[in-house]
Amino acid sequence: MTVTAFAPAHITGFFAVRPDPDPVKAGSVGCGLCLETGVTARVTTSTTGTTDTPDTLDTADITGSGVLIRLNAEQIDLPTVEYVVESLLGAGHSQCVVELRADVPLGYGFGVSGAAALATALAVNTDLGQGLTMEQAAAVAHSAEVVNRTGMGDVAGQYAGGLVIRTVAGAPGVGAVKKVPVDAMEVSWVCMGEISTSSVLEDEKTMERINILGQRALKAMLKRPGVEHFMSLSRDFAFETGLVSPGAADAIEAVEASGGLASMAMLGDAVFALGDVSALMEFGPVGSSRIGTTGAHNL
Repeated sequence: MTVTAFAPAHITGFFAVRPDPDPVKAGSVGCGLCLETGVTARVTTSTTGTTDTPDTLDTADITGSGVLIRLNAEQIDLPTVEYVVESLLGAGHSQCVVELRADVPLGYGFGVSGAAALATALAVNTDLGQGLTMEQAAAVAHSAEVVNRTGMGDVAGQYAGGLVIRTVAGAPGVGAVKKVPVDAMEVSWVCMGEISTSSVLEDEKTMERINILGQRALKAMLKRPGVEHFMSLSRDFAFETGLVSPGAADAIEAVEASGGLASMAMLGDAVFALGDVSALMEFGPVGSSRIGTTGAHNL
């Protein structure tokens, strides 16, 4: 049996972490925007003792958890996706192939690990899981991110879609979000380097600074919600936390000099921008997508 689902890419502009022993309650507050582009998960499973083994299944590649994961046709280990499959598949499903197609790169702050987990969760739960609601399946994807320290708030934003303020940390159904009305305007970006989310989350001094500045930005955003204010607060957060790289700082300033708005994706060494983004071209290949106002869904 094969099912497919989609989850949008999500760019966090600023955040503050809210730890909790329960991964469903842990997460972050802050704000981010979703894109129309993202990750599509095509999940094929077969039950032990049946003959409906997927045509694409190479049993030599199956992991100990019974999962084969490919990202853009390349085999990959994605702990968040394995966590989701192991949590949602019932007993007897010993073979599972997860084919992921990502239109944005992994490791640059687009929430790919969260989108992959969320799309997989929705796909598995549709016909193959334990009959959870979409919200409950999304909570499993959120827990996968928290447990593997690959993200703390992307799934909440990706489940909602649009420009999303996360006002209470936690998984969908536990935390709380506020969607800000926004047009499907064009967002452009340039990728410079990867940043390890876990390495930042484990740095106590950095996290102390992030949490103070993230909470301040959240309060300001709630007072005046809007995409331009989001971009301004995100820009200030990137510089004041010290997370912005020299290359990203140069790209942001170049966009601003030409009249655009720009900041750095959290957490990734990529600059995203609105308005006149021609200045980005001197820093590398430029990608683009409109803001996606629809959250994760089955296809």
